[in-house]
Amino acid sequence: MYTDEHGGTLDSQMTTQESETEITLSARSNLAFCALVALGIARQDGVARTPLAEHLFLVRWLATVQKQKRFPKCVAIDIAHLLEQGRKKGLPSKLREKLQYLWQSCTTHLLTQSDLFRLTYVTEKLKEQGWKNFTMDNKSWKDEHFPASCPPNGFYTEESALHAVYSDDGRLISPLDLRIVGDVDLLLALMEQSAISAELIERGEIFHRVVLYPAPQ
Repeated sequence: MYTDEHGGTLDSQMTTQESETEITLSARSNLAFCALVALGIARQDGVARTPLAEHLFLVRWLATVQKQKRFPKCVAIDIAHLLEQGRKKGLPSKLREKLQYLWQSCTTHLLTQSDLFRLTYVTEKLKEQGWKNFTMDNKSWKDEHFPASCPPNGFYTEESALHAVYSDDGRLISPLDLRIVGDVDLLLALMEQSAISAELIERGEIFHRVVLYPAPQ
């Protein structure tokens, strides 16, 4: 058994961290579950019949639970983030989809999810660290034309290819090219953790090229 410089065992530290993670996952899934149930009831009552009405209902619901502190402190940052996105971006923030994603990611083991879901998971994790992701039209992709305000860390996909390489059930059916700006090693590490087969094909001065491959059948 190993100990740290303060005399605590690493085993006990890991157990504590795992316990805290389980508590946070449980609280997040409960938050998402309650929000989606409340939305379902609002639909039945005729309060949220349109996408805009759904959005406004969820913004009000999040503001209420934040003010009343209905959920544990460990999900306060999730509530604040969802509320900020809903207020700033409006309907395009897709609050319902974000809550559905949160519920699914907390209650279902990541490795049992579809290829597209796991790529979305990696994308969200990168966004949490300040990354940006973009889709490019065919001409911009072919010309390797990047926006003037290119972020320090980001990845790019060709829009038509992104739609073509995933089946209706979210399975990757052919290789997908990504162009990476910035810390490509972090992206590759997250891909590996999420059981996505990704290979660094080229390190370049402007961008790095990574290819995602379908899982063997």
